[in-house]
Amino acid sequence: MSVMKTTLIHRSYICVLIWMLGCSSYVSAGQINQLSQEEKKQGFKLLFDGKSMDQWRNYKSKTIRPQWQIIDGAMVLTEKGGKDIVTKEKYGFFDLRLEYTIAEKGNSGIMFRVVEQTEERNPWRLAPEYQLYDSFNVKVRGNRCAGALYGLIGAPKDLARKPGEWNQVRILLEPAGDNKGRLRFWLNGRQTVDIVVDPAPDSQWSNLLESKKSEGHFARDFFKARTGYILLQDHGARVAFRNIRIRKWMKKTKSK
Repeated sequence: MSVMKTTLIHRSYICVLIWMLGCSSYVSAGQINQLSQEEKKQGFKLLFDGKSMDQWRNYKSKTIRPQWQIIDGAMVLTEKGGKDIVTKEKYGFFDLRLEYTIAEKGNSGIMFRVVEQTEERNPWRLAPEYQLYDSFNVKVRGNRCAGALYGLIGAPKDLARKPGEWNQVRILLEPAGDNKGRLRFWLNGRQTVDIVVDPAPDSQWSNLLESKKSEGHFARDFFKARTGYILLQDHGARVAFRNIRIRKWMKKTKSK
């Protein structure tokens, strides 16, 4: 086979490969911010469709600051000053799934059952937080790592992907009977948290909170609200979210 013919074959192969990759990228992009058929059957709804942030507003505000923008189908905090944003709807028990990417050495979080009728200045004093962090580049202790229940339960340090790469998050809060809830976190398919939120004085949950009292981080009414808003935190770093979908917990709902 001549060198010229071999070169032409190689060029044709490269062209086909580039085309295939382009199609693959197009298909993937087309799936962003859309529910699968299975998710529709399960009762999930989108909290962001890639075009509008009309289901969100700033914490304790009716509007949303311009630092929050829609870029390439993602909801992006472009710079510090955008402030925390919350859903317009409240949730009690739920299954929340989303993807995020964060800047190098960035810090952020996802809070839930957030309340606004409070004198507390910071929502994390009352609401539990799924920690978002560039723990790929920054050495932090376990309960500050991405995927941790902030300040309470740690996560492995090797789960977060590099800045610029998308991470998959799942937060599942389901009823566990008698004023209890079972809280579970996943990061990139790995479970990081599994605890029963039980207000009884001798429970694992109560003992965990008691052990953290000396740090002065949590308020007396921490995680006492029965419903509240989902909050995405402005901690000063650029952070982006997409594929944000949620299912309210109904009596017949089963987790998967």
